[in-house]
Amino acid sequence: MVISIDGWQVPGYETRVNAGVKLAGGDLSGFGSFALSSDNGVKPAILTVKTKIAHADETDLAALITKAKALDENGARTVYTINNDLAEAYKIRKAKFDGEVKTTELEDVRGWQITFKLLEVRSVSEREQQQLDETSNQASEQQATDAQTQVQQQFEQVEGP
Repeated sequence: MVISIDGWQVPGYETRVNAGVKLAGGDLSGFGSFALSSDNGVKPAILTVKTKIAHADETDLAALITKAKALDENGARTVYTINNDLAEAYKIRKAKFDGEVKTTELEDVRGWQITFKLLEVRSVSEREQQQLDETSNQASEQQATDAQTQVQQQFEQVEGP
């Protein structure tokens, strides 16, 4: 399966991409037989990539490791645009390297097996939650402003010493 990172095709052969997403929740059933659970949202998806690179293509391995270690201007790991059929099915557009980039020497062939994970960034769930938070903040700010105005008006209407 082909996967590219910012238009750069991940090198190697026998490349495999796996995807997963955690639907967070908790058991609320207590000691009864009720099937109660909490919904704690959808967590960012993770792409796991496994590929093999021949010893002769050592520069490809070095380029992959360089991408994994890359930092942006703020010192955070670089966020990449991901192109892959499975990533598209999961609606993963942006991701960054996460966890361990592991390289194992292969005994039967002259090469390495590389395994790494890409963590979804700015997922659909994150964007939806951010929109809800912004709407909620705007509504609460408006309520606070309205309440302040009402109190001020009532204070001005009271005659006192």
